[in-house]
Amino acid sequence: MQRISIIAAGGAVVASLCSIAVAQILLGLATALALFQWKDRRFPPIGWPLAAFVGLTLLAVAASDNPAAGVPQLRKFFVYLILFALASALRRWLEVRYLLAGIAVAGTLSGLWSFVQYARKYAAAKAAGVDFTVAYIADRTTGFMSHWMTFGGEMMIVLLLALAWLLFTKDWRAAVVALITGVALLLGQTRGMWIGAGAGVLYLVWSWKRPVVLALPVLAALILAVGPATLQNRALSIVRPRGDLDSNAHRQAMFRTGLAIIQAHPYLGIGPEMVKSKFADYAPADIPRPFPVHWWFGHLHNIYLHFAAERGIPALVALLTMIGTALWAFLRGARQTADRERRAVLHGVAAVIIGVMTAGLLEYNLGDSEVLQLFLGLLVVGFFTLRVE
Repeated sequence: MQRISIIAAGGAVVASLCSIAVAQILLGLATALALFQWKDRRFPPIGWPLAAFVGLTLLAVAASDNPAAGVPQLRKFFVYLILFALASALRRWLEVRYLLAGIAVAGTLSGLWSFVQYARKYAAAKAAGVDFTVAYIADRTTGFMSHWMTFGGEMMIVLLLALAWLLFTKDWRAAVVALITGVALLLGQTRGMWIGAGAGVLYLVWSWKRPVVLALPVLAALILAVGPATLQNRALSIVRPRGDLDSNAHRQAMFRTGLAIIQAHPYLGIGPEMVKSKFADYAPADIPRPFPVHWWFGHLHNIYLHFAAERGIPALVALLTMIGTALWAFLRGARQTADRERRAVLHGVAAVIIGVMTAGLLEYNLGDSEVLQLFLGLLVVGFFTLRVE
């Protein structure tokens, strides 16, 4: 029974890189098995802030102008069951190694498939006689996922885990994983994930050998110099916006609108899933109307603003407390352990948290069930690493 439990729970984490349907089926099975073995139940030490986040979300739904609209976000709490299911299933360090190996294989295969997608898109643009950069930004590589933002978040996570394993265990097989997922992340051209990955890589290199940090800007410049023109243009667009068609403009508008919503509803927000329908009511007057059709108002492209706008500042504080508690524990544990593999895992998960939360300044990455399930599963792995002998 325990073996089936770890296969189901671990499979739910790995499958989040391939198929959310399979991942959630396995999560349901793993949760049922964990309930059946109730005497062996476990939960990471982040229960109270998580309970506060859930409770405040329920209050936000109840206080919303349209409570029914918030039901999808209530259903998403199903993903959080991975904290219970995986924590209850993990027993041995070997299981962690298999789980990380599964993540590495799935991430690598998804990255390789994205190379095929990139080649096909390039050939199609050339055959149609259209500018590849313009065509590609609207339809980028997705790997095994349905959207490039989700794919970018997953490639960033796998890259940081592989790099941590490479630096702290000297296992050169991880270099292959890091290379493939790193190239896939670059070609995916999700700038927010680039920045998040940069923050995570900076942390890992600083923790490994601090003088090497000085080489990172040179490496980044070299990558841009030898990369394709579409990559260079995308990188330059971070500091040289292309006007109304550039996503920089609508992120600025969303940031200001998010602040307006939070100022008007600081305690419980306007309700989950209400930002899209209420955006026009809170958008500053100087934002051009009608809004450009290419803008997407389903979320605010910022996890901090979006959670606070939807559910209130206290809910955001509860979520950040949960994640911050985990990060502090992993940072301290990585400094204290002498075991190479445990240090690699703790540094890797800490880097993932840093990367995800940095990218969250520009993307609503924890709103993706696939990224969220993988992220929460890694929190469990981190806490298990702290207590395993």
